Amino acid sequence: MSELDIERLSLSLSGLSEDQGRHLAQLIAYGLARATVSDAAPSRDALQSNITVRERSSMPNLAEQIVADLVRQLNRSL
Repeated sequence: MSELDIERLSLSLSGLSEDQGRHLAQLIAYGLARATVSDAAPSRDALQSNITVRERSSMPNLAEQIVADLVRQLNRSL
């Protein structure tokens, strides 16, 4: 089983309140906790995800997009 340590999650968001941003961060954390990352994925200092949000996209959908992108980046460098 893989272990993923995240020291800091920083979000730069426009159009969301602080509470909405906090909720999104929690959804991302939950998604990453459930994600499958290869044991061979290298250690990374930082990852950046730039997601284009579709109008009327829900918070859970946005979190899923971000998690999928981060996991893809981690697994891609194998």
